[in-house]
Amino acid sequence: MELTPIALIGIFLSGLALNLTPCVYPMLSVTVALFGGRGEKPLSTAFRRALLYVAGIALMYSVLGLFAALTGGLFGAVLQNRWVLLGVAFLMFALALSMFGLYEFQVPSFLLNWMGGKRKSGNIGIFLSGACVGVFAAPCIGPPIVALLTLVGRSTNPWLGFLVFFVLALGLGLPYLVLGTFSGLLSKLPKSGAWLLWTKKVFGIVLLGLSFFYLALSLYADLLALVIPITLVGGGIYLGFLDRTGNEAFFFRKIKQLLGGFAVIAALLLVGGTPRKGVVWEPYTPEKITSAKQSGKPVIIDFFADWCLPCHELERYTYTNEGVIRALESFTRLKVDATDPTTPEALEPIERFEVLGVPTVLFLDPKGGEVPGSRITGYVPPKKFLRNLEIVQGTFKNEKNAAQ
Repeated sequence: MELTPIALIGIFLSGLALNLTPCVYPMLSVTVALFGGRGEKPLSTAFRRALLYVAGIALMYSVLGLFAALTGGLFGAVLQNRWVLLGVAFLMFALALSMFGLYEFQVPSFLLNWMGGKRKSGNIGIFLSGACVGVFAAPCIGPPIVALLTLVGRSTNPWLGFLVFFVLALGLGLPYLVLGTFSGLLSKLPKSGAWLLWTKKVFGIVLLGLSFFYLALSLYADLLALVIPITLVGGGIYLGFLDRTGNEAFFFRKIKQLLGGFAVIAALLLVGGTPRKGVVWEPYTPEKITSAKQSGKPVIIDFFADWCLPCHELERYTYTNEGVIRALESFTRLKVDATDPTTPEALEPIERFEVLGVPTVLFLDPKGGEVPGSRITGYVPPKKFLRNLEIVQGTFKNEKNAAQ
């Protein structure tokens, strides 16, 4: 998972968008009740109290992300189990149905009363209230966090886990910071209506896509390429044209149809623009490395797992690039299936090369040694992969010239 500025903006906006779901949106008014309005209090005091509240949100989610990264091996080991994947798929499906109104998960009333009743709570109380807001706002906010925890857990990078959830929490907490500081804006918020119900169904479609994703991982990983196109087509047709929510408003109906049409077109472009030819790999064996060393050929080894989303991104987007395919023709190309890292076939190379997670791509020079600083962990796009490959090949040339 690469944290580009665009990715960070996307995570921030995801946190912000979660406030629009029906079980989170009403809590804006409940939360602001903690601050009791600005009244005669200085603006700086109101801002400080609101900032403490957002800091509680940020701390809780950052710690969650850090914990997920530090226990990344555990996440991977659990997720590779087919029955666990089926359980996650069922959970996502059940949560999706709740988004379409088949049943409702509601926050216990005593928690809402506790949130609204602590008008005179001190700084510690406000901070702890912020730390608990995500729990109270479940399940609308829960499923996206579960999805991020899964991705971060596979990275095994504590810094990544902390940063991803800190940025998500900043997006989630921004409305609270504004409303806690300028509580008079509360009366100007738009009332709950059809647009909120439609937003809830959008999250329902996303959860159905996640359910399909984990179902494909558990049963047949080759179906993963169809998850996004099917979700876009099905969601676009349903949300844009079949769903009747808000159709009495002409402008809102046209927006729904426009967004639905864009989703269908995006799915068609995604399917039509995906290259079919890719890098041809051989299963890893120690003997193939020995053979490559004897013939003076460099080696690339790709460690992957069926349950690893970045692994499928590498396969789908990087290894289908024509430049990457040509550049790797001179390499002995080996793949290690680490779906079950305890098998002898996976355990030997994992321990031999000290691989901590998947995807991991490493390069061996013609003498059989790993090229220093060349190892790739996580998904990288074709251009970055090729730049790394140029450095590797430059190392080969320098070693050859030094030997002469």
